[in-house]
This record gives sequence, C-alpha cells and structure tokens, in this order.
Amino acid sequence: MKLNNLRALFLFELLCKATFTMVFYPLCKAAFRLLLWVTGYSYLTLENLPRFMRHPATIAVLFLILLAGALFYLVETTSLIVFYQGFVKEKKISIVQILFPGFLMTGELLRQKKRGLVLLFSLLNALVTLSPMLIIFAIQLKVPAYIAKTVTGDLYGAASVVIFLLFCLLVNFFGVYSLYYCVLGGYDFIKSFRKSARLVWRRKYQFLFCLLGVNLLLFLFYVLLYIGVLTLVCYIIYRTKSEQVLMAAMLTAYDEVMVYMGVFITVTMQIVNYGVLARMFSAYGMAGKEGYSEPNRIEKMQEQIIYEDAVREMEFEDRMPKKLHSRYTQLTAAAVVAVIFVNLYMIGDAFRNGSLTDRETLFGTYITAHRGSSNAAPENTLEALEQAISDLADFAEIDVQETKDGVVILMHDVSLQRTTGVRAQVGELTYAQTRELDAGGWFSKEFIGVRVPTLEEALLLCKGKINLNIELKAARSSVANESLIQKVLQLIDLYDMQDQCVISCTDPVMLARVKEKNSNIKTGYILSFAYGMFYQVDYIDFFSMKSSFVNESTVKTLHSLGKEVHAWTVNSRMEMERVKQLGVDNIITDNPVLVREVVYEEHMRIGFFKLLGIIGH
Repeated sequence: MKLNNLRALFLFELLCKATFTMVFYPLCKAAFRLLLWVTGYSYLTLENLPRFMRHPATIAVLFLILLAGALFYLVETTSLIVFYQGFVKEKKISIVQILFPGFLMTGELLRQKKRGLVLLFSLLNALVTLSPMLIIFAIQLKVPAYIAKTVTGDLYGAASVVIFLLFCLLVNFFGVYSLYYCVLGGYDFIKSFRKSARLVWRRKYQFLFCLLGVNLLLFLFYVLLYIGVLTLVCYIIYRTKSEQVLMAAMLTAYDEVMVYMGVFITVTMQIVNYGVLARMFSAYGMAGKEGYSEPNRIEKMQEQIIYEDAVREMEFEDRMPKKLHSRYTQLTAAAVVAVIFVNLYMIGDAFRNGSLTDRETLFGTYITAHRGSSNAAPENTLEALEQAISDLADFAEIDVQETKDGVVILMHDVSLQRTTGVRAQVGELTYAQTRELDAGGWFSKEFIGVRVPTLEEALLLCKGKINLNIELKAARSSVANESLIQKVLQLIDLYDMQDQCVISCTDPVMLARVKEKNSNIKTGYILSFAYGMFYQVDYIDFFSMKSSFVNESTVKTLHSLGKEVHAWTVNSRMEMERVKQLGVDNIITDNPVLVREVVYEEHMRIGFFKLLGIIGH
C-alpha cells in the first residue's frame, strides 16, 4: 500500500513539475520578452534595470507572475496536505484522490473573504520552501547579486532585508498548519492561522527539534550526494576531455551540477518536510482543543471518489470487453507518459534550435571564439568551429561572403591569397572553384586539404551546439549586399536557428536592412573606434568594439540604453581581466579556454579543484 501511495506521490510531483515546465516557465519567458518590447529595450542590463523595474508594465506583469506562482504553489500545497493525511493513516491513495480534492480545496480557499491573505501566505511559503533552488539559481545571475548589493549597501537596506527574512520565517513557522486547518477543517484563514500559531507555540520545542533534526540529516545526505556527483562528473570529464579544455569543462560542469542539485534538494526537502509536518499534525493537531476527532471532509471526499470509481468500474465491466477495460484503467498513466514526452520534446527542440545555449547575458559574460578557435585550427573552417565547440565557447564568430555564383561561404578577407595562396577575390571564383582550394595548409601541415566551407555547412555543424556571430562582409555594390543579407536570413530560417544566431557588420545600413526583414534577429555594429552619438539607433542590439576603446563610461552608457557591449579581439590575460571588470557582455578571443578560466574564476571552489587533482593522480 505504501509503495502504491509513493507511486501516486511521484506521479503527482511529476505532473506538477512538468506542468510548470510546459506552461508557467514559457509564459514567464514570453512575458519577459514582451516587457522588453513594451519598455523599448532590446537588452536588459544592470544599468537600465532600475528604470525597467519601475515601468508600469513591468510592475503589472510581475504582479501577475507572482499571483500565478502563488496560485500554482497553493494547488500543490493543498494537494500535498490531502495526500499526506491519507498516507499517515495508511490509506491507499490514487493520484485522482490527490488532484481532485486539491483543486476543490484551492477553489474553496479562493472564495474566502481573506483570499488575498491566503495568496500572500502561499507566496511567502513558496519563498521559504523553494529557497534552495532560488538561491542556487540566483548565483547564476548577475541581477540578484546587483539587487542584493544595492539593497544592502546601506544600514537601512540591510536591516530591512533582515527584518523581511525574519518575518517570512516567523510567518511560516507559526502559520505552518494554517492551510491544514483550512483544508481539513473548513475554517477561514484568520482562524486557521491562530489555531496553527497556538499549536506550534505549545509544542514549539518538539517542532523545532524535529524539523531541525530531519533537515540536518537531509543536509548530510545532500553533502554526500554533492561530493559523489562531483566526483563522478570530474572523473568522466577527466577521462573524456583533453588537458587543454579540462579546466573550462570543469567550470561549466560545476554550474550545471549546482542547478540540478538545487532542483533536487528543493523537491526532496518539500516532500520530506511535508511528510514530517503531516505526521506531527496527525499526532497533535487532529484531536483535542486544536483539532477534531471525527473523520475530516477530505477523507469523506476520497471515500466518495473510491465509491464512484468502483460503481463506474462495475458498470464499465458489464458493458465493455475485459481487454478494453484494462486499457481504460491505464489512462491516468498514459496521460502522465504523454506529459513526460511533451517535456522531452520541448527539451529536444531547445537543443535543436539552440535556445538552450541562449542564456541571456544576465547570467554573465559570454565567450566568442574569433573565426572559430583560430589559435588551434585554420580560421573560418569547420575544423575551427569544431574546436570552438570542444573549447566550450558560447559563440563562434564567422565571416561570410558570396562567391561568383551566389553561394555564401566562410571567408574573412576579400582576397583569397592569405588563407589559400590564390591571387583572386572571393567574388571572382565560383563555389566549385573555391572547393578546390586548400584553406588549411597555410596554418600547419596537419590541416593540409581543409576546404573552404559554406554557411550552410557551418549551420548544420553548429546547430544546437554553439551560437554563431555571423559577420556580413560588406561589398561595394548595394545589390550584392542585399543578396548576401537575403541568403543569410533564408539559411537561418531554413534551419530554424534564429535563437542561435546574431548578425554583425561594419555597415549600419546593412544592419538596418536585416532588422527590416527579420526584427527578431539580434544585430551588432562593428566599430574599430567609438566616438560621438554612435549608439542612438534602434536597429542595433549590440556594439562590437575594439577592446582598447572600451571603457567604463561607454559600457555604462550603452547598458543604460539596453545595448550589449562586445569586446574584440582579447587575447592577453590582463586585457581579459580588464574588460571583465568593466562588465562587457561578450569577449571575442582567439583563446576561449583561457577566457573561460578568467571569466569563471569567481565561481571556483577550492574543494572542487582539489577533487580534480585527486582524480588526476
């Protein structure tokens, strides 16, 4: 029976998290993009964040998101209360007996006069319960750190934060059984909160010791699990990655492990703590002055569900063949499987179209491999792109031009002489002729025979693996430029890589045409020198500037306007440190491995790298 109940709990939690993945998260992401459009920003930065947050549209959307989150968490909470009350009484519970009463009780809570307080309590409860996941997720972002630094920058701000946290803890501690009394006893929220506070106060030491003891054991389990997972990850990476990219791979893996650990910790803590609270409520709160001894209405509702199911089953068996009846009884499981497959499809599609690589620069500084990893392989070749992927770069920058017969290929110079040894220009040869050229022998003997790739080949290689910064090489003819723009956009659309590609150019007119044809593509203006009011244009999303001309004033000005700053070509460690401190959004380099070490070193954990050293020996 307990095994069946745990299976029902697992399916319920799976449905909750799957629903969040399929509905709530995409809606939040869509709302965020809509807000950027409404507020006139193409990019959210730390500098324009205060104005963005004060905008009426942002306030309204955030309110709706918080309201939706409180509702979602309220349904999950009431359903868990329903489940655990049956579980502690050792009754068999199906997923229908969890979901139906949970939704019904949530609707009843929302019909109370004090429903605003119910939703506020649900939100505060969610902040405390989901805190492990929220904290770990916040570490990955620049914004929470910025907000925390701003708020706690003075004594009053720090005191306000402490008071708010204490308030949340106290409300959750003394009101821990508020929803229990609302759901199981039918009391209004104010009365339920008072009954919960009295119960907790009278048993405060028992509650404290029990909850602290359980969570201490969970903490020890999480520590052991954390060490075990990191050891396994370190070992796998150490055995599969080259020594050159070992550190970069470890830094990337560390952040990924922390995110998944945060989700796992939050889910398991929620399940275990609700189980402990339900058992204590069954012992102290279900009878006597603070409770009731008769069967509560949830039990009656579940018994009615069992009775109605039994009646329907008997009627169905009389009318339908046994084999068909067997299939009918598995519909719930089929629905769960369908939800899982939809989520898997969404994840697979994210890999396919590259949206998983689109983290938004709120997560930190991006790293772009200049012309692919051009220190390790010949520039603008498939081999350089493969190396950029192996080096764990976020972007690969490539240059594109058209051949005489209109095929878009990867080539930086107008002349083919430097990289192929042929005295001719790209536009003078057909695609078939360029395929006969050796684009790798100039770099080293190892790459003799490497061919000039097409943009289509590059897109196929990079799809779902790495973002691309496609630089359009401007020609003298506006007709040729228009043709190049059209063909590049068509290829991006053909392979559904709009979220994985940005387009840059030294010609702002070409960028304006790109935006006219596809407003969703991010565009970047390449500058060797920056002076004056160059940044006041709507059709440019980022400015790619020579690193020596990037300074604090320029970065702050562009960020305040919602524009990104990309710095090129940064190859010395000192310059990497400098532009990182300035807060640039993307570092373009010939050495992405070194940049990753510099960018991610603030996230390093000594124990993590000691572990790597132990495995290495």
